[in-house]
Amino acid sequence: MEKYSKNFFLGTLVISLITLVGCSGKVNSGNLSASKVKTPIVIKFGYQPGHAQIVVARDKGWLKDEFEKDGITFEFEKFVSGPPLIEAMTGGRLDFGQVGDQPAIQAKANNVDIKAIAVYNSTEKGNALLATSKSGINSLADLKGKKVGVTIGSVGQQLLYIYLKSVGLKITDIQQVNLQPGDIKSSLASNSIDAAVTWEPNITQIVNSGSAKIVTDGTGYKNNVNVIIAKNSFLKEHPDVTVRLLKVLDKSARWIKDNKKEAVDIVSKDTGISPSALEPIFDKNILDINFTDEEVKSVDDTTKFLKENNVIRKDVKVTDLIDRSYLKKAGIK
Repeated sequence: MEKYSKNFFLGTLVISLITLVGCSGKVNSGNLSASKVKTPIVIKFGYQPGHAQIVVARDKGWLKDEFEKDGITFEFEKFVSGPPLIEAMTGGRLDFGQVGDQPAIQAKANNVDIKAIAVYNSTEKGNALLATSKSGINSLADLKGKKVGVTIGSVGQQLLYIYLKSVGLKITDIQQVNLQPGDIKSSLASNSIDAAVTWEPNITQIVNSGSAKIVTDGTGYKNNVNVIIAKNSFLKEHPDVTVRLLKVLDKSARWIKDNKKEAVDIVSKDTGISPSALEPIFDKNILDINFTDEEVKSVDDTTKFLKENNVIRKDVKVTDLIDRSYLKKAGIK
């Protein structure tokens, strides 16, 4: 009986020790898992001069407030137009960017793996045809035979084609000159070109300098939808981060509506353009980031237009480009 009791006691002790070691192993494993340090994320964001929401969100500290606690930081890069921004994204330098619908569509047609997840502004008045006083251009019909500057691959290119078509002209009826916005300004000032199609804040700067006048803007011709694009690989890896970013940008857009003067001052510091020159530009743009059905249709119209005019050779389905699911998850309507 005593032998049995000792054996029983020893057996129980061994089992208890084994159980304890097993449990201890599980606890330690859990602690190790819980103590794993998250890999810091650096979000690389590209934008263009005058893009208000992201600049205001950065200046007000909202991006830092939302993301710093999770080890998420931002790197910003400014671009003069959409095409070089697309090049940077293609080369892996950017996760997010803000471009017109045409650069986004052309990127998709060239198999760049991106999605348009939101709108950063839409506008008819924010794009225009400008002409020098010496050009003799007072209407769209006067463009025939003239030298016209435009940034190829930008929203300006499409608007130029639309202008020409509206008066029965073709691109071969003018001398098209491929220029970046800064070169458009200097070329108009030196009368090296007769006219140009460009966007804000370039329009206001050029007009204020006295080197050109507005012949017509995009009203009735094209509602230009400018989009926030993202690498599909980033979206798949960090869907929650994407939703949080959209919430911050939406907050910024709503704040700008109620605080235009302060927003203008913030953007002025980023662009170097005076507040008095910037303020009218804000009234030309709808800054809501939601992607409305009308805006989706406008982008679809652009894809068809670009295909018809052989700007792109591949059909692009708007459903393959636009993904509104992140806006929906963010509760943005």
